[in-house]
Amino acid sequence: MRRFSTPKWLLSHAFVLAMVVLMVALGFWQLDRLDERKARNVEVRAAMEADPVPIEELLGTEPPEHASVIVGGEYLDEFSFFVANRTFESQAGLWLATPIRLDDGRIVVVGRGWVPRTWAAGTDTRVIDTPSGRIELLGRVQASVDGGRIGRGATSTLPEVSRIDLPVVEELLGIDVEDSWVQLAVQAPPLGDLPIPVPRPSLDEGPHLSYAFQWFFFSFGTVVVYGLILRSRLREPAGE
Repeated sequence: MRRFSTPKWLLSHAFVLAMVVLMVALGFWQLDRLDERKARNVEVRAAMEADPVPIEELLGTEPPEHASVIVGGEYLDEFSFFVANRTFESQAGLWLATPIRLDDGRIVVVGRGWVPRTWAAGTDTRVIDTPSGRIELLGRVQASVDGGRIGRGATSTLPEVSRIDLPVVEELLGIDVEDSWVQLAVQAPPLGDLPIPVPRPSLDEGPHLSYAFQWFFFSFGTVVVYGLILRSRLREPAGE
């Protein structure tokens, strides 16, 4: 066994041990992420299934993600904009968003739904009607996200942002908006063919469990393979 105590072999042992420890740690990290995903799903499901409340009750707070809200007010169609690079059933498109002025004068961004890229380019002739006057809608409240950028698609008739980052939206539109926005579900008067409301989020558990098994399998395989290498070297003549 002395041959495995040379500096070369000690370095090899240390490397394999470090890799096994790393892979086991990554496996447990994926299990932790699975637990976090399950806990988030419970919170989101409870928020979506709770009775809707007026949006005014949640503004200025940190509302539960996807909490159901009732919104009443008047669309500010002149401030409509696109959220770029959104898909629906594997089709390329954008989200159409329009601020709404609430009855108390505050302004909330409403993600009205998905439109195909052909509509933004003007080759889809379907008409999107933005109701005038007071409307009421039911939707899911969302928090602002970071990392948004202002852009303008080459064929778009409206300004674009990459994400609904509300400070960026304020910069784009030149108006003050509240620090939460709403993903529309239904409205009265009802929507036409477009935009298509964005469906509820999928509450699956993701790939974390399978990833954890993969990391544990890799760590076990590494131990087995390294053990076979050591056994093979033991069978070699001592001078080799």
